Amino acid sequence: AQAVSLETPPTPPKAGGLWLWLAVEVLVLRRPRAAGHFVDVAVRARRAFVEAMNIAGSAMSALGNVKKAANRVTHRETNLEKNLREATSNQNWGVPNSMLHDIARASHDYQDCQVIMTEIWAALAERGPKWRRVLKALTLLEFLVKNGSDRVIDDTRRDQFKVRTLQDFSYSEDGKDKGAAVREKAKAILELVSDMELLRTERDKARVHRDKFVGMASVDSSGDRYGGAYGGGAGYAG
Repeated sequence: AQAVSLETPPTPPKAGGLWLWLAVEVLVLRRPRAAGHFVDVAVRARRAFVEAMNIAGSAMSALGNVKKAANRVTHRETNLEKNLREATSNQNWGVPNSMLHDIARASHDYQDCQVIMTEIWAALAERGPKWRRVLKALTLLEFLVKNGSDRVIDDTRRDQFKVRTLQDFSYSEDGKDKGAAVREKAKAILELVSDMELLRTERDKARVHRDKFVGMASVDSSGDRYGGAYGGGAGYAG
């Protein structure tokens, strides 16, 4: 192998470019000026890389928002999907009772109930800054357990571990514990679906409330395994 002269450095190879040449300057020839230049180039390269990654991240986020909007337009978002999106949003506003009742009525349709429960489970899987979305999803689930179809209750019982994990939910914002409300709501739902007598009582109360304040006549609940059948649809068979 050809020895490297310490007096006359070799011509920088094309493949390595500036980086390889500066490395030879620093490590082999021990030239202070080259070392300083090497570090300066490295710092600038790192800054450029970080800026590029930030730009790429912003672009991906914007692209994701555009894609979601485009999907809604292409898919022709149904009223139920629109209601679910608003009822489980992470925005700092409440959900109208009329919207909750619309979703509860939709839960008596088999396909719509699947759409509802899929959205609820997706929202409950969120963590941290999405605590409002989690809390709203729990509020919706509790409302459906009291006002919705039997299938909501059965699905909640079957997948109750998804609710149970939220009893340990923890998140602080501006020095305040935002996880307390989530933990309390999760506990209330688990107690509700675990106690048949309590469940029937709460569903009957909800039915009376609907009849009295909302003006939605309920059908005879004899065909509803958990009581409190909603007007326009009783519990599903099976």
